[in-house]
Amino acid sequence: MLFREGDPGREMYVIVSGRVRISKRVRDVEKAMTTLPAGEFFGEMAILNDRARSATATVIEDAELMVVGPEAFDGLIAHHRDVALRLIRRLAHRLEEANQDLTLLLYRDPSSRVAHALKRFACSLGKRHQGHLRLEIGAAELGERIGIEPGQLGLVLSRFIEKGIVLDHCDEYIELGDPTRLDRFLEFLELRHQFSDLV
Repeated sequence: MLFREGDPGREMYVIVSGRVRISKRVRDVEKAMTTLPAGEFFGEMAILNDRARSATATVIEDAELMVVGPEAFDGLIAHHRDVALRLIRRLAHRLEEANQDLTLLLYRDPSSRVAHALKRFACSLGKRHQGHLRLEIGAAELGERIGIEPGQLGLVLSRFIEKGIVLDHCDEYIELGDPTRLDRFLEFLELRHQFSDLV
């Protein structure tokens, strides 16, 4: 545990190797927001707004981190335009991701929420593996990010496996089946929404 939400802090971190999970407490439950790989940075908000930590950072595999204090941070921003631009782009990207996470929470039906989440993460976290698309997000983290309890998520994923939408899942990844099946299911959900007043 590097720091907890609410802790004071005036440093940011750059991940040289390993992975760090960023989480936040929601209604007394710790919810994973994202998992950051090597090359990413975090903790910059404590420097930018001089407030307590807005989330919890936990190292989830052996990692090497570079610690950047306020003075070094100011120097980087002032004298290295490329660093400043990269920081702005990353902050904008994270804001967009947060907005997309909020959008997913608007889908009340668990199957709809999971299907839309799989489609979204297929674009951002998907990598080809033996002819299939493997999402670099585990089932537990997916459930935390989209607000679905493990038992309910397990039922949804089991049904998705039966229908060929998902091939396999574990704590490290979710592997998709035939991508056209997921697209067809999303089309069905859209049609059901459009014509719900006729049913």
